[in-house]
Amino acid sequence: MGTIRLLDPEVASRIAAGEVVERPASVLKELLENALDAGATKIQVSFTRAGKESLRVADDGRGMDPEDCALALKRHATSKIREFEDLDRLATYGFRGEALFAVAAVSRLTLISRPGGAATAWKIEAQAGTMSTAAPAASAEGTAVEVRDLFFNTPARLKFLRSDAVEKSRLLRALEEAALANPRVRFSWREGSSAAVSWEAAREKRQPAALRERFRQILGRELGENLLEAEGSRGKILLTLLASSPDDLVSTRQLQYWYVNGRPVSSRLLQQALYKAYSEFRPRDRHPVCAGFLSLDAASFDVNIHPSKREVRFDDEAAVFDLVWRTIAQALVKARVAAPLLVFRPDAPHDVPDARAASVSDAPPASWPRGAERKLDLGARPAHAGERASGDPAWFTPPYRFLGRLESLYLVFESAGGLFLLDQHAANERVLFEKYWKAVEEGRPRAQALLIPLPVELPASAAQNILSRRSELSRFGFSVEPFGKAALRVLEAPEIFARDGDLKETVFRLIESLASPADASKALRRHAAATIACKKAVKAHDPLGEPEALALLEALRLCEDGARCPHGRPSMLALSRDELARRFGRPGAP
Repeated sequence: MGTIRLLDPEVASRIAAGEVVERPASVLKELLENALDAGATKIQVSFTRAGKESLRVADDGRGMDPEDCALALKRHATSKIREFEDLDRLATYGFRGEALFAVAAVSRLTLISRPGGAATAWKIEAQAGTMSTAAPAASAEGTAVEVRDLFFNTPARLKFLRSDAVEKSRLLRALEEAALANPRVRFSWREGSSAAVSWEAAREKRQPAALRERFRQILGRELGENLLEAEGSRGKILLTLLASSPDDLVSTRQLQYWYVNGRPVSSRLLQQALYKAYSEFRPRDRHPVCAGFLSLDAASFDVNIHPSKREVRFDDEAAVFDLVWRTIAQALVKARVAAPLLVFRPDAPHDVPDARAASVSDAPPASWPRGAERKLDLGARPAHAGERASGDPAWFTPPYRFLGRLESLYLVFESAGGLFLLDQHAANERVLFEKYWKAVEEGRPRAQALLIPLPVELPASAAQNILSRRSELSRFGFSVEPFGKAALRVLEAPEIFARDGDLKETVFRLIESLASPADASKALRRHAAATIACKKAVKAHDPLGEPEALALLEALRLCEDGARCPHGRPSMLALSRDELARRFGRPGAP
């Protein structure tokens, strides 16, 4: 008997379904796209256990008659294409019927649909892809699909789903992406018996204004209020875009949404064009919030690279790249205003070098009040700098003599006949990071309750992502809770933040940390510790005198890795006496 055989149809169906249905969010995406293709103006979503137990999508679009309902659950049934060439001019999200077949193969599915003008609806129930019942039912015009017990017949796939909190975050992200692309459709969602969250249809007639209205509904007024509007075209390619002004960048790249003909996509090409446009406007660790909508001929791009239709390939990538970055760059240039005249004070540090303080000096500039030197937070007070001891790092070459400060940022020392420079911010950041990281690892960070809890507006998916890690966040001093229908608020924070008051920036950094699945728990803790150290460390232009400079040097000597800040930037540079002699053409050290 031969070794090659045809698969059983049921086994083949489950394998094929796995290409499209990876998790509850995949099911929601397919059902939402079917509803939108049917012309829905209102879509209601409800779920329990993040969609694992049940997920229901109801719309008021064009319903189906009994014959179409039955065909919609069969393999290779569709209302979208007739011949192969139709794939090159497809103007819909997908092929209605294909998704339902895949979902039904790995769940218990109920479909109720009623076309306009019909007296009754038609109800079909299926289990593991096999239809069990079909009968008339009472229902409003439109279609409702309920999916229960997802992956009940594929336990291996069910086993690899994440926690309910993580899956709910992905579920909400899929809903947010669909709602952003369709601002004139009313969306509402409900978890279990909780109150529904509604995003009303935009009233604005202009597309950018309608997008802005929906953006505010989903991301909150603070993030959605000051976005720049930009529109551009190149040939038959049209672009409508909302993006952050240079003054409103955030610490996460997870608030970027790209669409091609209304379909959410992931595209490295589009992301690179975005960052090229912002290259002169953003620091390395700041990112724009954006929603970009490309409209082009269906034959000029391919969305069938992957069954999930998430990736996209353009026929003319150079034209798309050029349109995106030039449109954004022009909007940024138009939004640029004259820089304000900066006045540097010890209590208001800035990261822009002050040209007036660009010389080495043993004393603070005359504009600083007497005695204004910044008192360093170094944890335990280090011993005074002395002779090199066994176990000291290789860079530590005493004795040191403090010469002054350069650019109000770099501490300059003479060391064993050479020059030694410290970046005061990077060095203090490393000292504080190791102190705080040790406390985190030992489970004893110092937290302080906020007098007034801090509300933070975020997309529901991002807020849920943070809330899903509450136990981990508590390990380094943060306590958060849900606030309202989608946002969150901070109740406790590490003691230094309680004094600093700037927590929103850290919340955005937490979103970025949580986006990385690799060793997310430890990465999250380490990133938070580095962020806390960065916020607390002295900044450029914070005045330091000789005692503080020498104390910082000594504290750095006691660190495990004093040569770099926790983000990887060097904290020190050295020029030995031999190197000085070589540079000046002398035969040897004096």
